[in-house]
Amino acid sequence: MGESQRLQQDLQKVEQLESKITSEMTFLKENIQQMSEGLNTYSDLDGLRASAEEKKKKLQEDKIILTKCRDTFKTTMAQFNSENDKLKSQLQDNETHAQLTNLERKWQQHEQNNFVMKEFIASKSQESDYKQVMKTVTRQIADYNKTLIDALQNSRN
Repeated sequence: MGESQRLQQDLQKVEQLESKITSEMTFLKENIQQMSEGLNTYSDLDGLRASAEEKKKKLQEDKIILTKCRDTFKTTMAQFNSENDKLKSQLQDNETHAQLTNLERKWQQHEQNNFVMKEFIASKSQESDYKQVMKTVTRQIADYNKTLIDALQNSRN
């Protein structure tokens, strides 16, 4: 039995080795194919140069177009900024705008004061809320009256 088990183990090792060799061969075949394709691609140096030159021309054309667009946008932005500054200046010089700005500030101040006063009124209203105290006192008076009535009835009996 010892010999049979050893032969079984040897067979398993051989099968594992065969599987590794097969996967390695597949990997190497794929590698060889990729390298062959790469060689075909790179062996055509004239084609590569032409392709690179064509790409370079296209990129240079794109650069020229984008530079023109950038310059146009810069000019347009400068015009808009100038117009904006001019309008701001006119707005600052406008009497109505100045009055509206002052009125808005006063309005904000009044809103803030209004909020503070509402908070103050709410806190004072809560402090002076007598309803709970009134209920407690009324209940105590009713209990006291009942106790007095019971005491009077017991003293008569």
